[in-house]
Amino acid sequence: MPPLDYHHQDTWPNGFGQQQSPIDLHETTAADTSTLTVLAPWLADQEIDDHVTIRLAGHGLTQIDQTQWHFIQAHLHVPAEHQTVNQRAAEWHFVHQSAIGALCVVAVLLPLGNAAPVMDSVLDHFVARSAQPVAMQLDSLLPPKGTVYRYLGSLTTPPLTEGVTWYVIDQTAITISPQQLHRFQQLFPDNHRKLQARNDRPVLRGPFLKGSK
Repeated sequence: MPPLDYHHQDTWPNGFGQQQSPIDLHETTAADTSTLTVLAPWLADQEIDDHVTIRLAGHGLTQIDQTQWHFIQAHLHVPAEHQTVNQRAAEWHFVHQSAIGALCVVAVLLPLGNAAPVMDSVLDHFVARSAQPVAMQLDSLLPPKGTVYRYLGSLTTPPLTEGVTWYVIDQTAITISPQQLHRFQQLFPDNHRKLQARNDRPVLRGPFLKGSK
């Protein structure tokens, strides 16, 4: 499978088009505090070179407000795909699925700062064109608080499936170091999708809190 061509994104197969991601998150509607609680740890058991990014497949259980989601995989985009008033260096995507197959992506926007130990483990275990067994707990990459943006969108790589619930957390507690950023970009120089048309979709913005069981 050839790498995804981020320089010619207009050639990507997309049979949808009206609710695509990522989007600019500047214009928002105020919302109440939203709480995300990790009910079962996000445990990655396989690290995969999927030609687009480093994918960490695993399992876990998350409750967002009153809804439960199963964690299935995580991956990183550099630079960050969503835009807020703050330009961030990278963006973690923690992909979840409901019991009936709906998708939710919890995104964490990362500023430059200190190295996150989990990111060092991810980079150290990476083997190109391969899948490796690993044992990593990823919910340490969730901040204790921040600002969350919620909207309805799509996956940001083909098949660009729509109907995805986005839960984008902007925060400053979890960071990525310049060295970690450089190591990742040596593997994947630029894997962010350009901003998509908002098409009048509402975006809810409110305080984020990480809950406890």
